[in-house]
Amino acid sequence: MRLFLNIYPSCLLPFGILGDNGCWVFNSGMKNASYQNIRLNLISSLLMLVLFLNTSCIAANSDFVSQEEDRINQINSVIMCPVCPGESIDQSQNEIASNMRAIVKDLVSQGKTEDEIKDYFVGKYGPVILLEPSTEGISMYVWIVPPIALTFAMIAVGLAVYVMRKRQKNTPLNMLHSLADEVISDEEKEKYFAVINRISNE
Repeated sequence: MRLFLNIYPSCLLPFGILGDNGCWVFNSGMKNASYQNIRLNLISSLLMLVLFLNTSCIAANSDFVSQEEDRINQINSVIMCPVCPGESIDQSQNEIASNMRAIVKDLVSQGKTEDEIKDYFVGKYGPVILLEPSTEGISMYVWIVPPIALTFAMIAVGLAVYVMRKRQKNTPLNMLHSLADEVISDEEKEKYFAVINRISNE
């Protein structure tokens, strides 16, 4: 008893006092008040615990909702609006795009993966509905053909410019100038320019 009192004196003092003979003398009024305090403390602690757990659940649910919204936005950004070429259903304000966004949200809530949702829309509208075509099968050519075509177009333009410049050099006037440069010597050119300068000065 003494050991208990030494360890927990503050817990027992509200219930009474310790007599000279070492016996505990209980105070009924203080005992009732202490019970009320303990009950209030327990209720307060339980309320704080419930509040903490509720806050944790809300935070976890908020993170889950945020991740789900990110998935929905990502999928919406790669699906094209059928009536707004070049615009994703995430950008388009068309009613059809709005309905498609609702379908994406519903499929995500069902646990469908991004590939499964894409396949769903490809099945309804064809591969052109995707702003990012697949890199497999026939769709692979959508990625390969444009760069190859651009390369050939640049080569063709370069050859055309080269041929045009070569033809300009071979015109009769250019050929005559070249022939004159070959026939007239440098000394004769100097005499010719000297005569021209003298005439212009007079």
